Amino acid sequence: MLNVAATPVPPANRLLSSLPVHQRNAIHRGSEAVSYAVGDVLLHSDTHSNYVFFPLETVVSVVRTLREELSVELGLIGSEGMVGLDVMMDARTQLDDAVVQTAGSALRMPADDLRKLFYGGGPLQHHLLRFTHAFLGQVAQNAACARFHSLVARTAKWLLMIQDRSAPNEVQTTLPLLSMSLGAEEDEIEDVMGRLSAAGGLRWRRDSIAIERERLELSACECYETLREAYARTLAS
Repeated sequence: MLNVAATPVPPANRLLSSLPVHQRNAIHRGSEAVSYAVGDVLLHSDTHSNYVFFPLETVVSVVRTLREELSVELGLIGSEGMVGLDVMMDARTQLDDAVVQTAGSALRMPADDLRKLFYGGGPLQHHLLRFTHAFLGQVAQNAACARFHSLVARTAKWLLMIQDRSAPNEVQTTLPLLSMSLGAEEDEIEDVMGRLSAAGGLRWRRDSIAIERERLELSACECYETLREAYARTLAS
């Protein structure tokens, strides 16, 4: 369940931090800091988006669900960006669900207010378009990764991407969310977590994963470095 934060949360969204003070302040004045739990749904597919979200500590999965009720993660959004990209594209509805992967807070802003600021041009528009480009690149890379790389390598990549976007060495998550994110059965995920634990890349409990970064990077596929470099290059432009 979400809760409006009792005290202001210090700005930690990197996209907002890159904006001039007047645009950053306009967003903060029009937003509220809200805390979210693992599994909360920020946006629902096939519905109109009333809000956009600038993650602070939380990390969000963009999830596509098929008619058979099968779901898979398309990409991750954390403190480097914004959740609700359909709003600035004037889409009538959100295409996918946005599901909280790691508990934490985000700045929640009315979608109409964000749209007005975006179409005013300037640095906010520039940075949001750059972020959209980077995120679409992630979705494409993830599609290729799912086709060609092992579940062990993809799991290591995914955990490192979560840590890049949330910072803590310990990730709070659940087996069903891991299964959905990686497009695998829960027993397959359990086997993979055991193998990564044996290799020294992590310590796994049922509701949390402590990451040993240097070891885990050895198990990740090339897509992790490809995406990290692409994001650094694109968002710095």
